Amino acid sequence: MCEFLKKVPIPTGGVALGLAALGILLKPISTVAYVVCGLCALAMTILVAARLLSDSAGIRQDFENPILASVSATFLMATMQLTTYLAPYAFVPAFGIWTCAVIAHFVLMAWFTVYHLRKFDLKKVYPTYFICYVGIIVASVSSPVYGLQALGSAIFWFGFIAYAVLLVMVSLRYAKHPVEEGARPLFCIYTAPMSLSLAGYLATESIPNPVFACVLAVLAQLLLVVVLFRLPHFLRLKFYPSYAAMTFPFVITATALDRTLAMLANAGIIYPAALHVLVGIEIALACAMVGYVFVRYVMEFARIARELTAERSYVRELAAE
Repeated sequence: MCEFLKKVPIPTGGVALGLAALGILLKPISTVAYVVCGLCALAMTILVAARLLSDSAGIRQDFENPILASVSATFLMATMQLTTYLAPYAFVPAFGIWTCAVIAHFVLMAWFTVYHLRKFDLKKVYPTYFICYVGIIVASVSSPVYGLQALGSAIFWFGFIAYAVLLVMVSLRYAKHPVEEGARPLFCIYTAPMSLSLAGYLATESIPNPVFACVLAVLAQLLLVVVLFRLPHFLRLKFYPSYAAMTFPFVITATALDRTLAMLANAGIIYPAALHVLVGIEIALACAMVGYVFVRYVMEFARIARELTAERSYVRELAAE
């Protein structure tokens, strides 16, 4: 089992995050989907947690890589989301876990800044930097569950300012330097920060500014279009752990648009009914992408298990001889 856990990629946390967020998005539509997504997300989160606890040497080595170090924040983001599943049944434990995850995310952010960002190299900048610094807005999205909208609002503005800086930095990196094949699916992360910022803003502001929200929504949709143009290329690549980047970004984009329409309706603002169709399309896309990546990850875990079993059988055969 320990050998298997050593091969669990850190980006598995990204799949857990996508599943947890998808369950929350689908909850008004299907309780079964909500529960299934939550259980699958929990299983993926447990795998990453087990790897973190059992393979300290491997984790230290992984954290030398800025991509893996920054993407590790998805584990904490997934944990924050999963606590909202638990909160209605065990509020105090859920709040304790949520608090620990938020604090750990800030600690990771500080460590990443000192260890990786101070040795700045534009070639080593990737969209995963958004996860490390802007991903903390997941705390804003989930803060209403714990009655902490004021804290969530402060976290939103921190993450949003960080996003403004990083958007320039990451875009400059893509303009100047090619990206290796295994990291190309990470481009899908581009569609997440704007939508996550919008979802965080709507979750924490009692009276959201419709103009500000709509500007964010339009920009988020434009970024989604940019990502969709390149998505077919990413899907043709062989499996890489970076496939995890094709989950949460699509879920949060659909979530943000859905909540924007709800905000406009509550404010009595008229908007085209066709936008509801667009939300439906984006929810279907999110389901398809999360389902596809989840299956590919399960297939990869099965392959790893088969290889380890074959190795053990070979060793036993050699010992018998």
